[in-house]
Amino acid sequence: MTSAEGGFAAMKEGLKAVSGQTAWMNSQVSAGKLALDPDVAEKAASRCEEEARSLSDLLGEARAVTRVQGLGDYPDGKQLAKRFEDKAGDSNAGVLTLIRDMQEELQKQAEAFRGAAKDYRAIDEQHADDIRRGMQ
Repeated sequence: MTSAEGGFAAMKEGLKAVSGQTAWMNSQVSAGKLALDPDVAEKAASRCEEEARSLSDLLGEARAVTRVQGLGDYPDGKQLAKRFEDKAGDSNAGVLTLIRDMQEELQKQAEAFRGAAKDYRAIDEQHADDIRRGMQ
């Protein structure tokens, strides 16, 4: 395990969990087993997008870690600065990658909520049509 993976293992696991939830929602929507009230779905989707936007601020702060200064010119200081930079910039498990991946996952989840709202509307329209046919 590299140092970047060790430092952000919990964040990576959290991302996997969110990704799993999104996949489950999409599978349920595709199977016609999940339909959400459009207002509720839109609030949930908006919340996902809000969280993704707030991660942009965090991303800016995390970028600062890729340029660590002030630890001195001694070998220990340089080594510590390098470790911080490696943890932030690792393309597989660095904090910058994980934040961007979480933003993407939150956007996918927002789309899944909106997909569930479409199914709700379709089911609602189908029920209305069935009732109209029954009244004739």
